[in-house]
Amino acid sequence: MRSPIVVLLVVLLAVLAAPMALSAERAGDVTLLTGRATAAGVSGEIRPLDKGAVVYAGEMINTGPNSYLNIKFTDGGRVLLRPNSRFQIEEYSYKDANANGTQRESSPNVEAEPEGNALFRLLKGGFRAVTGLVGQSNRDNYRVRTPVATIGIRGTDFEARFCQGDCFDVDPMPQDGLYTGVFQGGIDLTNGAGSVVRDAGEYGFVPGLDQPPVGLKNRPKALAQDPMPDPEVCE
Repeated sequence: MRSPIVVLLVVLLAVLAAPMALSAERAGDVTLLTGRATAAGVSGEIRPLDKGAVVYAGEMINTGPNSYLNIKFTDGGRVLLRPNSRFQIEEYSYKDANANGTQRESSPNVEAEPEGNALFRLLKGGFRAVTGLVGQSNRDNYRVRTPVATIGIRGTDFEARFCQGDCFDVDPMPQDGLYTGVFQGGIDLTNGAGSVVRDAGEYGFVPGLDQPPVGLKNRPKALAQDPMPDPEVCE
């Protein structure tokens, strides 16, 4: 009697676990890791990350001191996290409309646009990001939320860093707030107090949630002091 009961229990556990596994969409893979990083799932479980590990929608990614982690997303986008960062893949989905050879009925020679959305949240530290097909096909579907502003994009290669009394690699320590820079394309910084657009070669700063974003003439030390590797070659 024990064997059938054990088999039944295994089957029941598999059935119960299936909806949980299906609910978390694969967002991308770790293509570079120097140091230590972890991923915290929506249910609170924490797992260490290694090069080649899969990351999922909903997970909070944490990098340790002197640690860089690059994620290549399924739409081709990339996010390279700085040391001591907390970055959540809050929502992510991507569907290649041409994966099965499907094309628009009205224009059989035109490829269908990909479907998906990418909503991220930066809570600590910083990153450099290169948008993929989700942001390129519909820029409104790609956003990064921070404690002081939301970053929107225009098909972009950009970086951001949020200082809250913890940017110790900069001397003197910079003013608290969100610092941004644009390599290609453009971004907009928006909060309840206002909005500002930054294009390639321009920089932005948001001092607080109730203070308007502003443009900066020169590259802020918060970004320049700790140079980031190029996410395009982190594979």
